[in-house]
Formats: sequence, structure tokens, C-alpha cells
Amino acid sequence: MDDRTLRTIEESIITLLIAWLSYLFIYQNYLLYRWHRGLPLPSKIPALLGGVAFGALYAMYAARKFERELEEKED
Repeated sequence: MDDRTLRTIEESIITLLIAWLSYLFIYQNYLLYRWHRGLPLPSKIPALLGGVAFGALYAMYAARKFERELEEKED
């Protein structure tokens, strides 16, 4: 495998971890501040969307940074 493929796999794994951890963080904070005993659990969809958004933002950042590094190598 070349450097580009390995770097893409590494960044994909990091992106998934960031999305998952941010989802857990958002949902945990929502439960701490809004959920009370006796009430049904709230929907996880807003926290899931937040996690996906954070993962997408990191993926865009990492892709832009990687492309800049490749351009500098070519020059």
C-alpha cells in the first residue's frame, strides 16, 4: 500500500472515533441536563446528527490538510 492509502485509512478511523465520541458526549450531556427520573429516554437522533456533523467537519479538515501536504511534496 502506498502512503496515500494508509493515510486515508488512518484518517477514516480517526473520523469514526471522533463522530462516535462526540455523539456520546452530546447525548450524555443532554441526559444530565434534561432527563429526570420516571420519564422515558429522549430520542438519540439529535445527538446522532451532532456526532455525524462533528465527524464530517473533521473529515473535511483532514482532507484539506492532506491535500496541502501532497501539493507541498510535489513542488
